[in-house]
Amino acid sequence: MIVKLADVTEEVKSNNKGDKSGCRIVGLEHLTPSDVTLSNWSEDTNNTFTKEFAKGDVLFGRRRAYLKKAAYAPFSGICSGDITVIRPKEDKIYPKLLPFVIQNDYLFDYAVGKSAGSLSPRVKWEHLKRYEFVLPEHGKQIQLANTLWAINETKNAYKKLINEIDELVKSQFIGPVISRFKCNSQFIRRCA
Repeated sequence: MIVKLADVTEEVKSNNKGDKSGCRIVGLEHLTPSDVTLSNWSEDTNNTFTKEFAKGDVLFGRRRAYLKKAAYAPFSGICSGDITVIRPKEDKIYPKLLPFVIQNDYLFDYAVGKSAGSLSPRVKWEHLKRYEFVLPEHGKQIQLANTLWAINETKNAYKKLINEIDELVKSQFIGPVISRFKCNSQFIRRCA
């Protein structure tokens, strides 16, 4: 069935204007393009952020939507006003499917088309909530979400493996080259 984003989610607008100590703070710089899960944050409370989000919400970078910044929040915290906090209506959509509904090229293209402003275009919830997509029945949503999360975990495992291989290669080849360079430069200085 075709639904609008507002049929299955809501924008969260709660604020924390009190003590932020101990809170995880998320700015746009913490949202990694095309990553489904939020993995970066700050604990520096010296900022003007007040927008609250809860574990399970999706944080959508509404400024410069073409950067494709949106992520599932695996923890609660406070975020920038340039982030729209989107919460699933659990009786309407399987919550673990929502991050993949949000983190897709069709939604980002839609958001870019609805953005306003020249130097720093932003998209409003008023426009995002009208985004339409096909939502399968609940049982299929669960299957789809489980498959997509498994794919995401596999992708992340490969990224980690590639990074570890890069570090190994650097330690095996770059380290000895630098050592040889140091030896050669010392030899040249002694000969000069």
